Amino acid sequence: MKRDHKSKIGPPVVGVMTDRRSVDDVAEDCVRVRYLEALSQSAGVAPLLLPTDCTDEYVAAYMARLDGLLLTGAASNVDPRLYGGSSAPPETLDPHRDRTVMAAIKAAISVGLPVLGICRGLQELNVALGGTLCPEISNGPHRLVHTENLSLARDDQYRPVHKIQAEGNGVIAQCLRACAVDGHVLVNSLHGQGIGQLADTLAVDAYSTDGVIEAVSLPAAAGFVAAVQWHPEWFHNEDGVSSSIFRRFGAACRSYQQGKMIAS
Repeated sequence: MKRDHKSKIGPPVVGVMTDRRSVDDVAEDCVRVRYLEALSQSAGVAPLLLPTDCTDEYVAAYMARLDGLLLTGAASNVDPRLYGGSSAPPETLDPHRDRTVMAAIKAAISVGLPVLGICRGLQELNVALGGTLCPEISNGPHRLVHTENLSLARDDQYRPVHKIQAEGNGVIAQCLRACAVDGHVLVNSLHGQGIGQLADTLAVDAYSTDGVIEAVSLPAAAGFVAAVQWHPEWFHNEDGVSSSIFRRFGAACRSYQQGKMIAS
């Protein structure tokens, strides 16, 4: 008798990158709940928190068992020394996360795992694939202010503040064009850093009006590998672009999960 795999498969499991923080002088690996809500409610996947400071062997074991990987945003910056830059103040960095996430990105791509990066996650993807970052993306003539206004209430900090325009035909560009008005989409902006030199293997999916790269994808990837500089998780349940991105990511994770079931 044939076994019915479909009825027992359950939702795809997506690994979620955490941050290392110190709370009352005790190390904790943490993530904002809003990311988990966006994954479960809009993407229809089961989030699973990944610890920081993992060995490459443990990272490979995680990637072999997951159906997707979410690279979350964070208050910390990627260590500039990872892309040939100068050292930065320790309080701005998270070396524990860096150690895990750089290995996780490479391992995930090598097995064809769907990957979605958000804010720091976009920057991590670019650095892991050989690109660099600009430490102060708002500086310079004709640049927009990309950092948030901390005097506002939290929800207001995450409201759309500037236009972006789709580029190419990557998965994020497709989501943007489906929701564009007069060729543009409004997104929020809460980042000090951004992409400097784009990694050779990445393609631009969107620019802001001042030329800052706002979204990227990996054309050579076996499946969904893309990242955005803004925060779609915050209003995932009411913003068309945000919900579209998570739905597409969830569909890619389900497709990957089903492919593994067939292969087994």
